[in-house]
Amino acid sequence: MKNLILVGVLFLCGCQAMIYGTAGDFDKLQIGMSKDQVIAAVGSPISVEADADKAEETLIYKRMKHVISEWPRTYAIVLRNGKVVRYGEQYQETNVNRY
Repeated sequence: MKNLILVGVLFLCGCQAMIYGTAGDFDKLQIGMSKDQVIAAVGSPISVEADADKAEETLIYKRMKHVISEWPRTYAIVLRNGKVVRYGEQYQETNVNRY
């Protein structure tokens, strides 16, 4: 019975990884890439933010940190003047999705 429960949990976790992808996708990114190169490498973002004062655009992604993770995490890719200047996981407490 315990094995059956373990298999069920692993299956559900694997399904989330199939839906969201994993943070390993971000290994393909490099500073200086264009927006088109980013989208070709990691896919379309779930959301986009812009700050005209800083000339920045932020692409927001949801990814599982690992194939077996509790919940998807939020990752951001920041472009300034159309080029990647930073990327990574967002750690703000209000951004943690535990549901």
